[in-house]
Amino acid sequence: MNRLLFALLLTSLTLFAGVKAVAQDAQQESGTQQTLLPEIDPQDIEIRSQFQARFPGLRRQPILGFNPRPRVFQIDPNRTPFFEDEETVVANLPIGVMDRPEPPNYMPLGYSDPKNGFARLGIGSYFTPEADVYVVGRLNDKNRVSANINHLSTDGHLDDFKDSFRNSKIEMRSVHRVSGKTTVQTNLGAKSMFNHYPGMVLQDGEPGDDNTRTEAFGTYGGFDLNYAETSLSGVRVALDGFSNQFDLTSDLPQLEGDAIEWGIKGLAEYSRLGSNVEEVHRLKLATSAGGFDPLDSESGSWSVTKVTAHYERLFNYKTEVKAGAGFSGVTDAINDFSLYPVADVSVTHNLFSGLDLRAHLSAAPKVKNMGSIYSKNRYVDFNIQLEHQYEWRGLAEVQIEPVSGSTFSGGVSYQYIKNYLYYTRNSNVLNAGAQIPPVLTERYYGLNFENANIFKLYGAFSQDLKPDVIWIQADGAWQRPRLSNDEKIPFIESLSIKGTIAFRPFSQLVVEGWGEYVGSRDDSGGNSLPSFFNLGGRFEISLGDRLGVYGKLVNLLDEKYELWQGYPERGFQGYIGITYLF
Repeated sequence: MNRLLFALLLTSLTLFAGVKAVAQDAQQESGTQQTLLPEIDPQDIEIRSQFQARFPGLRRQPILGFNPRPRVFQIDPNRTPFFEDEETVVANLPIGVMDRPEPPNYMPLGYSDPKNGFARLGIGSYFTPEADVYVVGRLNDKNRVSANINHLSTDGHLDDFKDSFRNSKIEMRSVHRVSGKTTVQTNLGAKSMFNHYPGMVLQDGEPGDDNTRTEAFGTYGGFDLNYAETSLSGVRVALDGFSNQFDLTSDLPQLEGDAIEWGIKGLAEYSRLGSNVEEVHRLKLATSAGGFDPLDSESGSWSVTKVTAHYERLFNYKTEVKAGAGFSGVTDAINDFSLYPVADVSVTHNLFSGLDLRAHLSAAPKVKNMGSIYSKNRYVDFNIQLEHQYEWRGLAEVQIEPVSGSTFSGGVSYQYIKNYLYYTRNSNVLNAGAQIPPVLTERYYGLNFENANIFKLYGAFSQDLKPDVIWIQADGAWQRPRLSNDEKIPFIESLSIKGTIAFRPFSQLVVEGWGEYVGSRDDSGGNSLPSFFNLGGRFEISLGDRLGVYGKLVNLLDEKYELWQGYPERGFQGYIGITYLF
């Protein structure tokens, strides 16, 4: 009897609990429908192999029974799976995805990020002011402009005659985005330079004060129109031009006069993507022309026109090939019309991580304008016609990065140059036979053109001993420069080594030192010029977010040396200046 009463009581409690649970379920289902299963998009599992499960809540499910319409996602068993090879995937990605990601902004010293530019102003011994100013502005969403000013001048360091000089330049650039694919870049600049010629000597070998001075003024400008389908394909049209004027004044009428040159360069380029990874086909037409009117010679003109086809491709994600070939027609004031083959082939192969092999072969003609020659050697003679050069160059090099922060590179190269430009120091005698004024000997540097070849071995390394704290960089080269008669090219060294070490003990201070060794050279007479070793250093400390102070020491050993024979370079110099960001 007791067992029967206990069974009836247990059955009643079970039925009562079940009725209450059903009532609770009905009350909850009258509101928002919920389920114990997470909300999963099947495409996340099938295509992207990832999902984020969300459990909105848990509720008690009936112990018995099942849902007659379960939430099951059916997949067609006869569907065609999606397959795509790696090359097709990469070829169809946006170009930006294939590029390296932008590195984080590196903030030197303790300066804040400049909004409109910076200025670095200083002054050194021998009354040598220097200035570097850069300004950038954004007119609107489609237009940006920038400008920079660079200046260096000195009052001179020699006692026997004047040797002051000045180099000043101002540039303006603009970028206008016409549309999402079209941009137009323009540039306009002017440069002003002068220097004295301490090159005259008397008959007895003493320097002569003839007060000869060259004033140079140049302008340049152009535009570059780029319609980019991608970062590797599209249409590009560019046009640039320049003019230079050289005015010579002297106490000697033989050395007075002016020389004028001009030049123009045009470029048209069409590029399209191929069907493979980073495959690009390109056609290019480049032409340049100019003229030079020397002091006492007839004016002459020159032109260089090149038509080339280029092919670029990345093979197996390890070998990058860039190849171009075509023809070029050249004229100048001395030589007849010449037709040359043009080539530019570069192959870079990643053997394994940290080891790259590179080979490069090029052949192209060019004409050096008088403005670039004067920038390298400001003691040149302006009484010569310009000739074109045609250069074959081949090199093979290796680049190694055994560990992060350490890089080594080295290689061998060979150049053969037709009509190679080199310098000889003139010894022309002025007012010969005259007693008053005394006899003066001209010591300018004349321009000469002759076939030459240069064999070179070179190497370099850089090491971050501790990132952003101490780092070292050095490079060196040994070369064998020879003219066609196997004589050494004048004023070209056989051995050169230079290096830099920088130390940043804390974020507001950086200290840097450098050294350069230049081996012996031969002058135009075959005499050996001594080698020299130059040391220097600088420091910069930030005093705040936008203001800093720097100092610089040049030629610490007070080395007596000459880059160009007869014109001693400056000895020890000290500089002090400020850096301001705005």
